Amino acid sequence: MINSFVVWLVDIINRLGYPGVALAMFIESFFAPIPSEIILPFSGFVASQGSLNIYLVIIVATLAAYLGTLPFYFVGLWGEEHILKFLKKYGKYLFISQKDLDFGYKAFEKYGVGIVFLGRVIPIVRTVISFPAGASKMNFVKFSIFTLSGSLIWSSLLAYMGYVMGDNWKLVSVYTEEYERVILGILVIVVLLYITRGIKNLSNDSDK
Repeated sequence: MINSFVVWLVDIINRLGYPGVALAMFIESFFAPIPSEIILPFSGFVASQGSLNIYLVIIVATLAAYLGTLPFYFVGLWGEEHILKFLKKYGKYLFISQKDLDFGYKAFEKYGVGIVFLGRVIPIVRTVISFPAGASKMNFVKFSIFTLSGSLIWSSLLAYMGYVMGDNWKLVSVYTEEYERVILGILVIVVLLYITRGIKNLSNDSDK
């Protein structure tokens, strides 16, 4: 069923162009089984054939991914109890389990609001991280900036790889799976260094 749905979305992109990219990425943001590792490279491949502009593909994909995160963010604003009711009622249709939600909460508690940015490259996290962000009353502007920035980087990377690789675009998902942990590790190190630098700056300011 899921594979058929993915094939349908790919066909939609091929036939509708930018609206198809927007629809696929919007759904991908809150429907866990839809992999952006397939949607984005294929969109880049279609652009390489001349029917789409790669820069517009990236912009459309980024905005659609951001819009797809908003429903869960607004659900989160109602509080954790409301989130649990929502998950109990609709979770099975969206393929989001309590375990997935707990993973999102733990990631948010461990890395703070920065995980909203980093989460765009992490499967499952990018789907559920809007819940804890909303529940924590994360500033909407900051949430939007972090989400848009993370989505822009992710969309640019995968769409451009699909654009460059052309007919071999399917290999992008293979490479992404192999190096996903490495990419995540690097990003975590960068965030930790940023936090450490911030703490040192605060310490230096207090000593003055």
